[in-house]
Amino acid sequence: MMGNKELIQNQQQIEEILSKAKFIRLALSESDTPYIIPMAFGYKDNKIYLHCSREGKKIDVINRNPRVAFEADVEAEIIITENICKYDVRYRSVVGNGQALFVEDYNEKVEGLTVLSEHYGKKGPFEFEEWKVNRLCIIKIEIEIMTGKQHGF
Repeated sequence: MMGNKELIQNQQQIEEILSKAKFIRLALSESDTPYIIPMAFGYKDNKIYLHCSREGKKIDVINRNPRVAFEADVEAEIIITENICKYDVRYRSVVGNGQALFVEDYNEKVEGLTVLSEHYGKKGPFEFEEWKVNRLCIIKIEIEIMTGKQHGF
């Protein structure tokens, strides 16, 4: 075995994990039925930005319950050994929760799209077509709690 799981308390290390993550998994809850979906995202200033269609299940669920949770992981791999009982996992991850808000202000939508675009390696400034921005749904998660964990490093 590679050792114990280690909590990551340092905000900079947590943000580094988020900067490397390709997707987050967004967890929603409708009554007693959980719903989780992987999504492209961007992170800045303790906020996560998502974009999607203006209609769909996640929109309906958030309208009824804006409390969300999320998870992102990087560098995840299974460590295989001769003895199957000694297999291990190596990873770095971030989990958290917060409030999902629908962004309606045009300039804030552009900010969210900029954060998303920069997360995937593009560098601004960007010019977004106004009609496309207005057509999109931008969700901002105001993070309340966020923690990190790593194992095998």
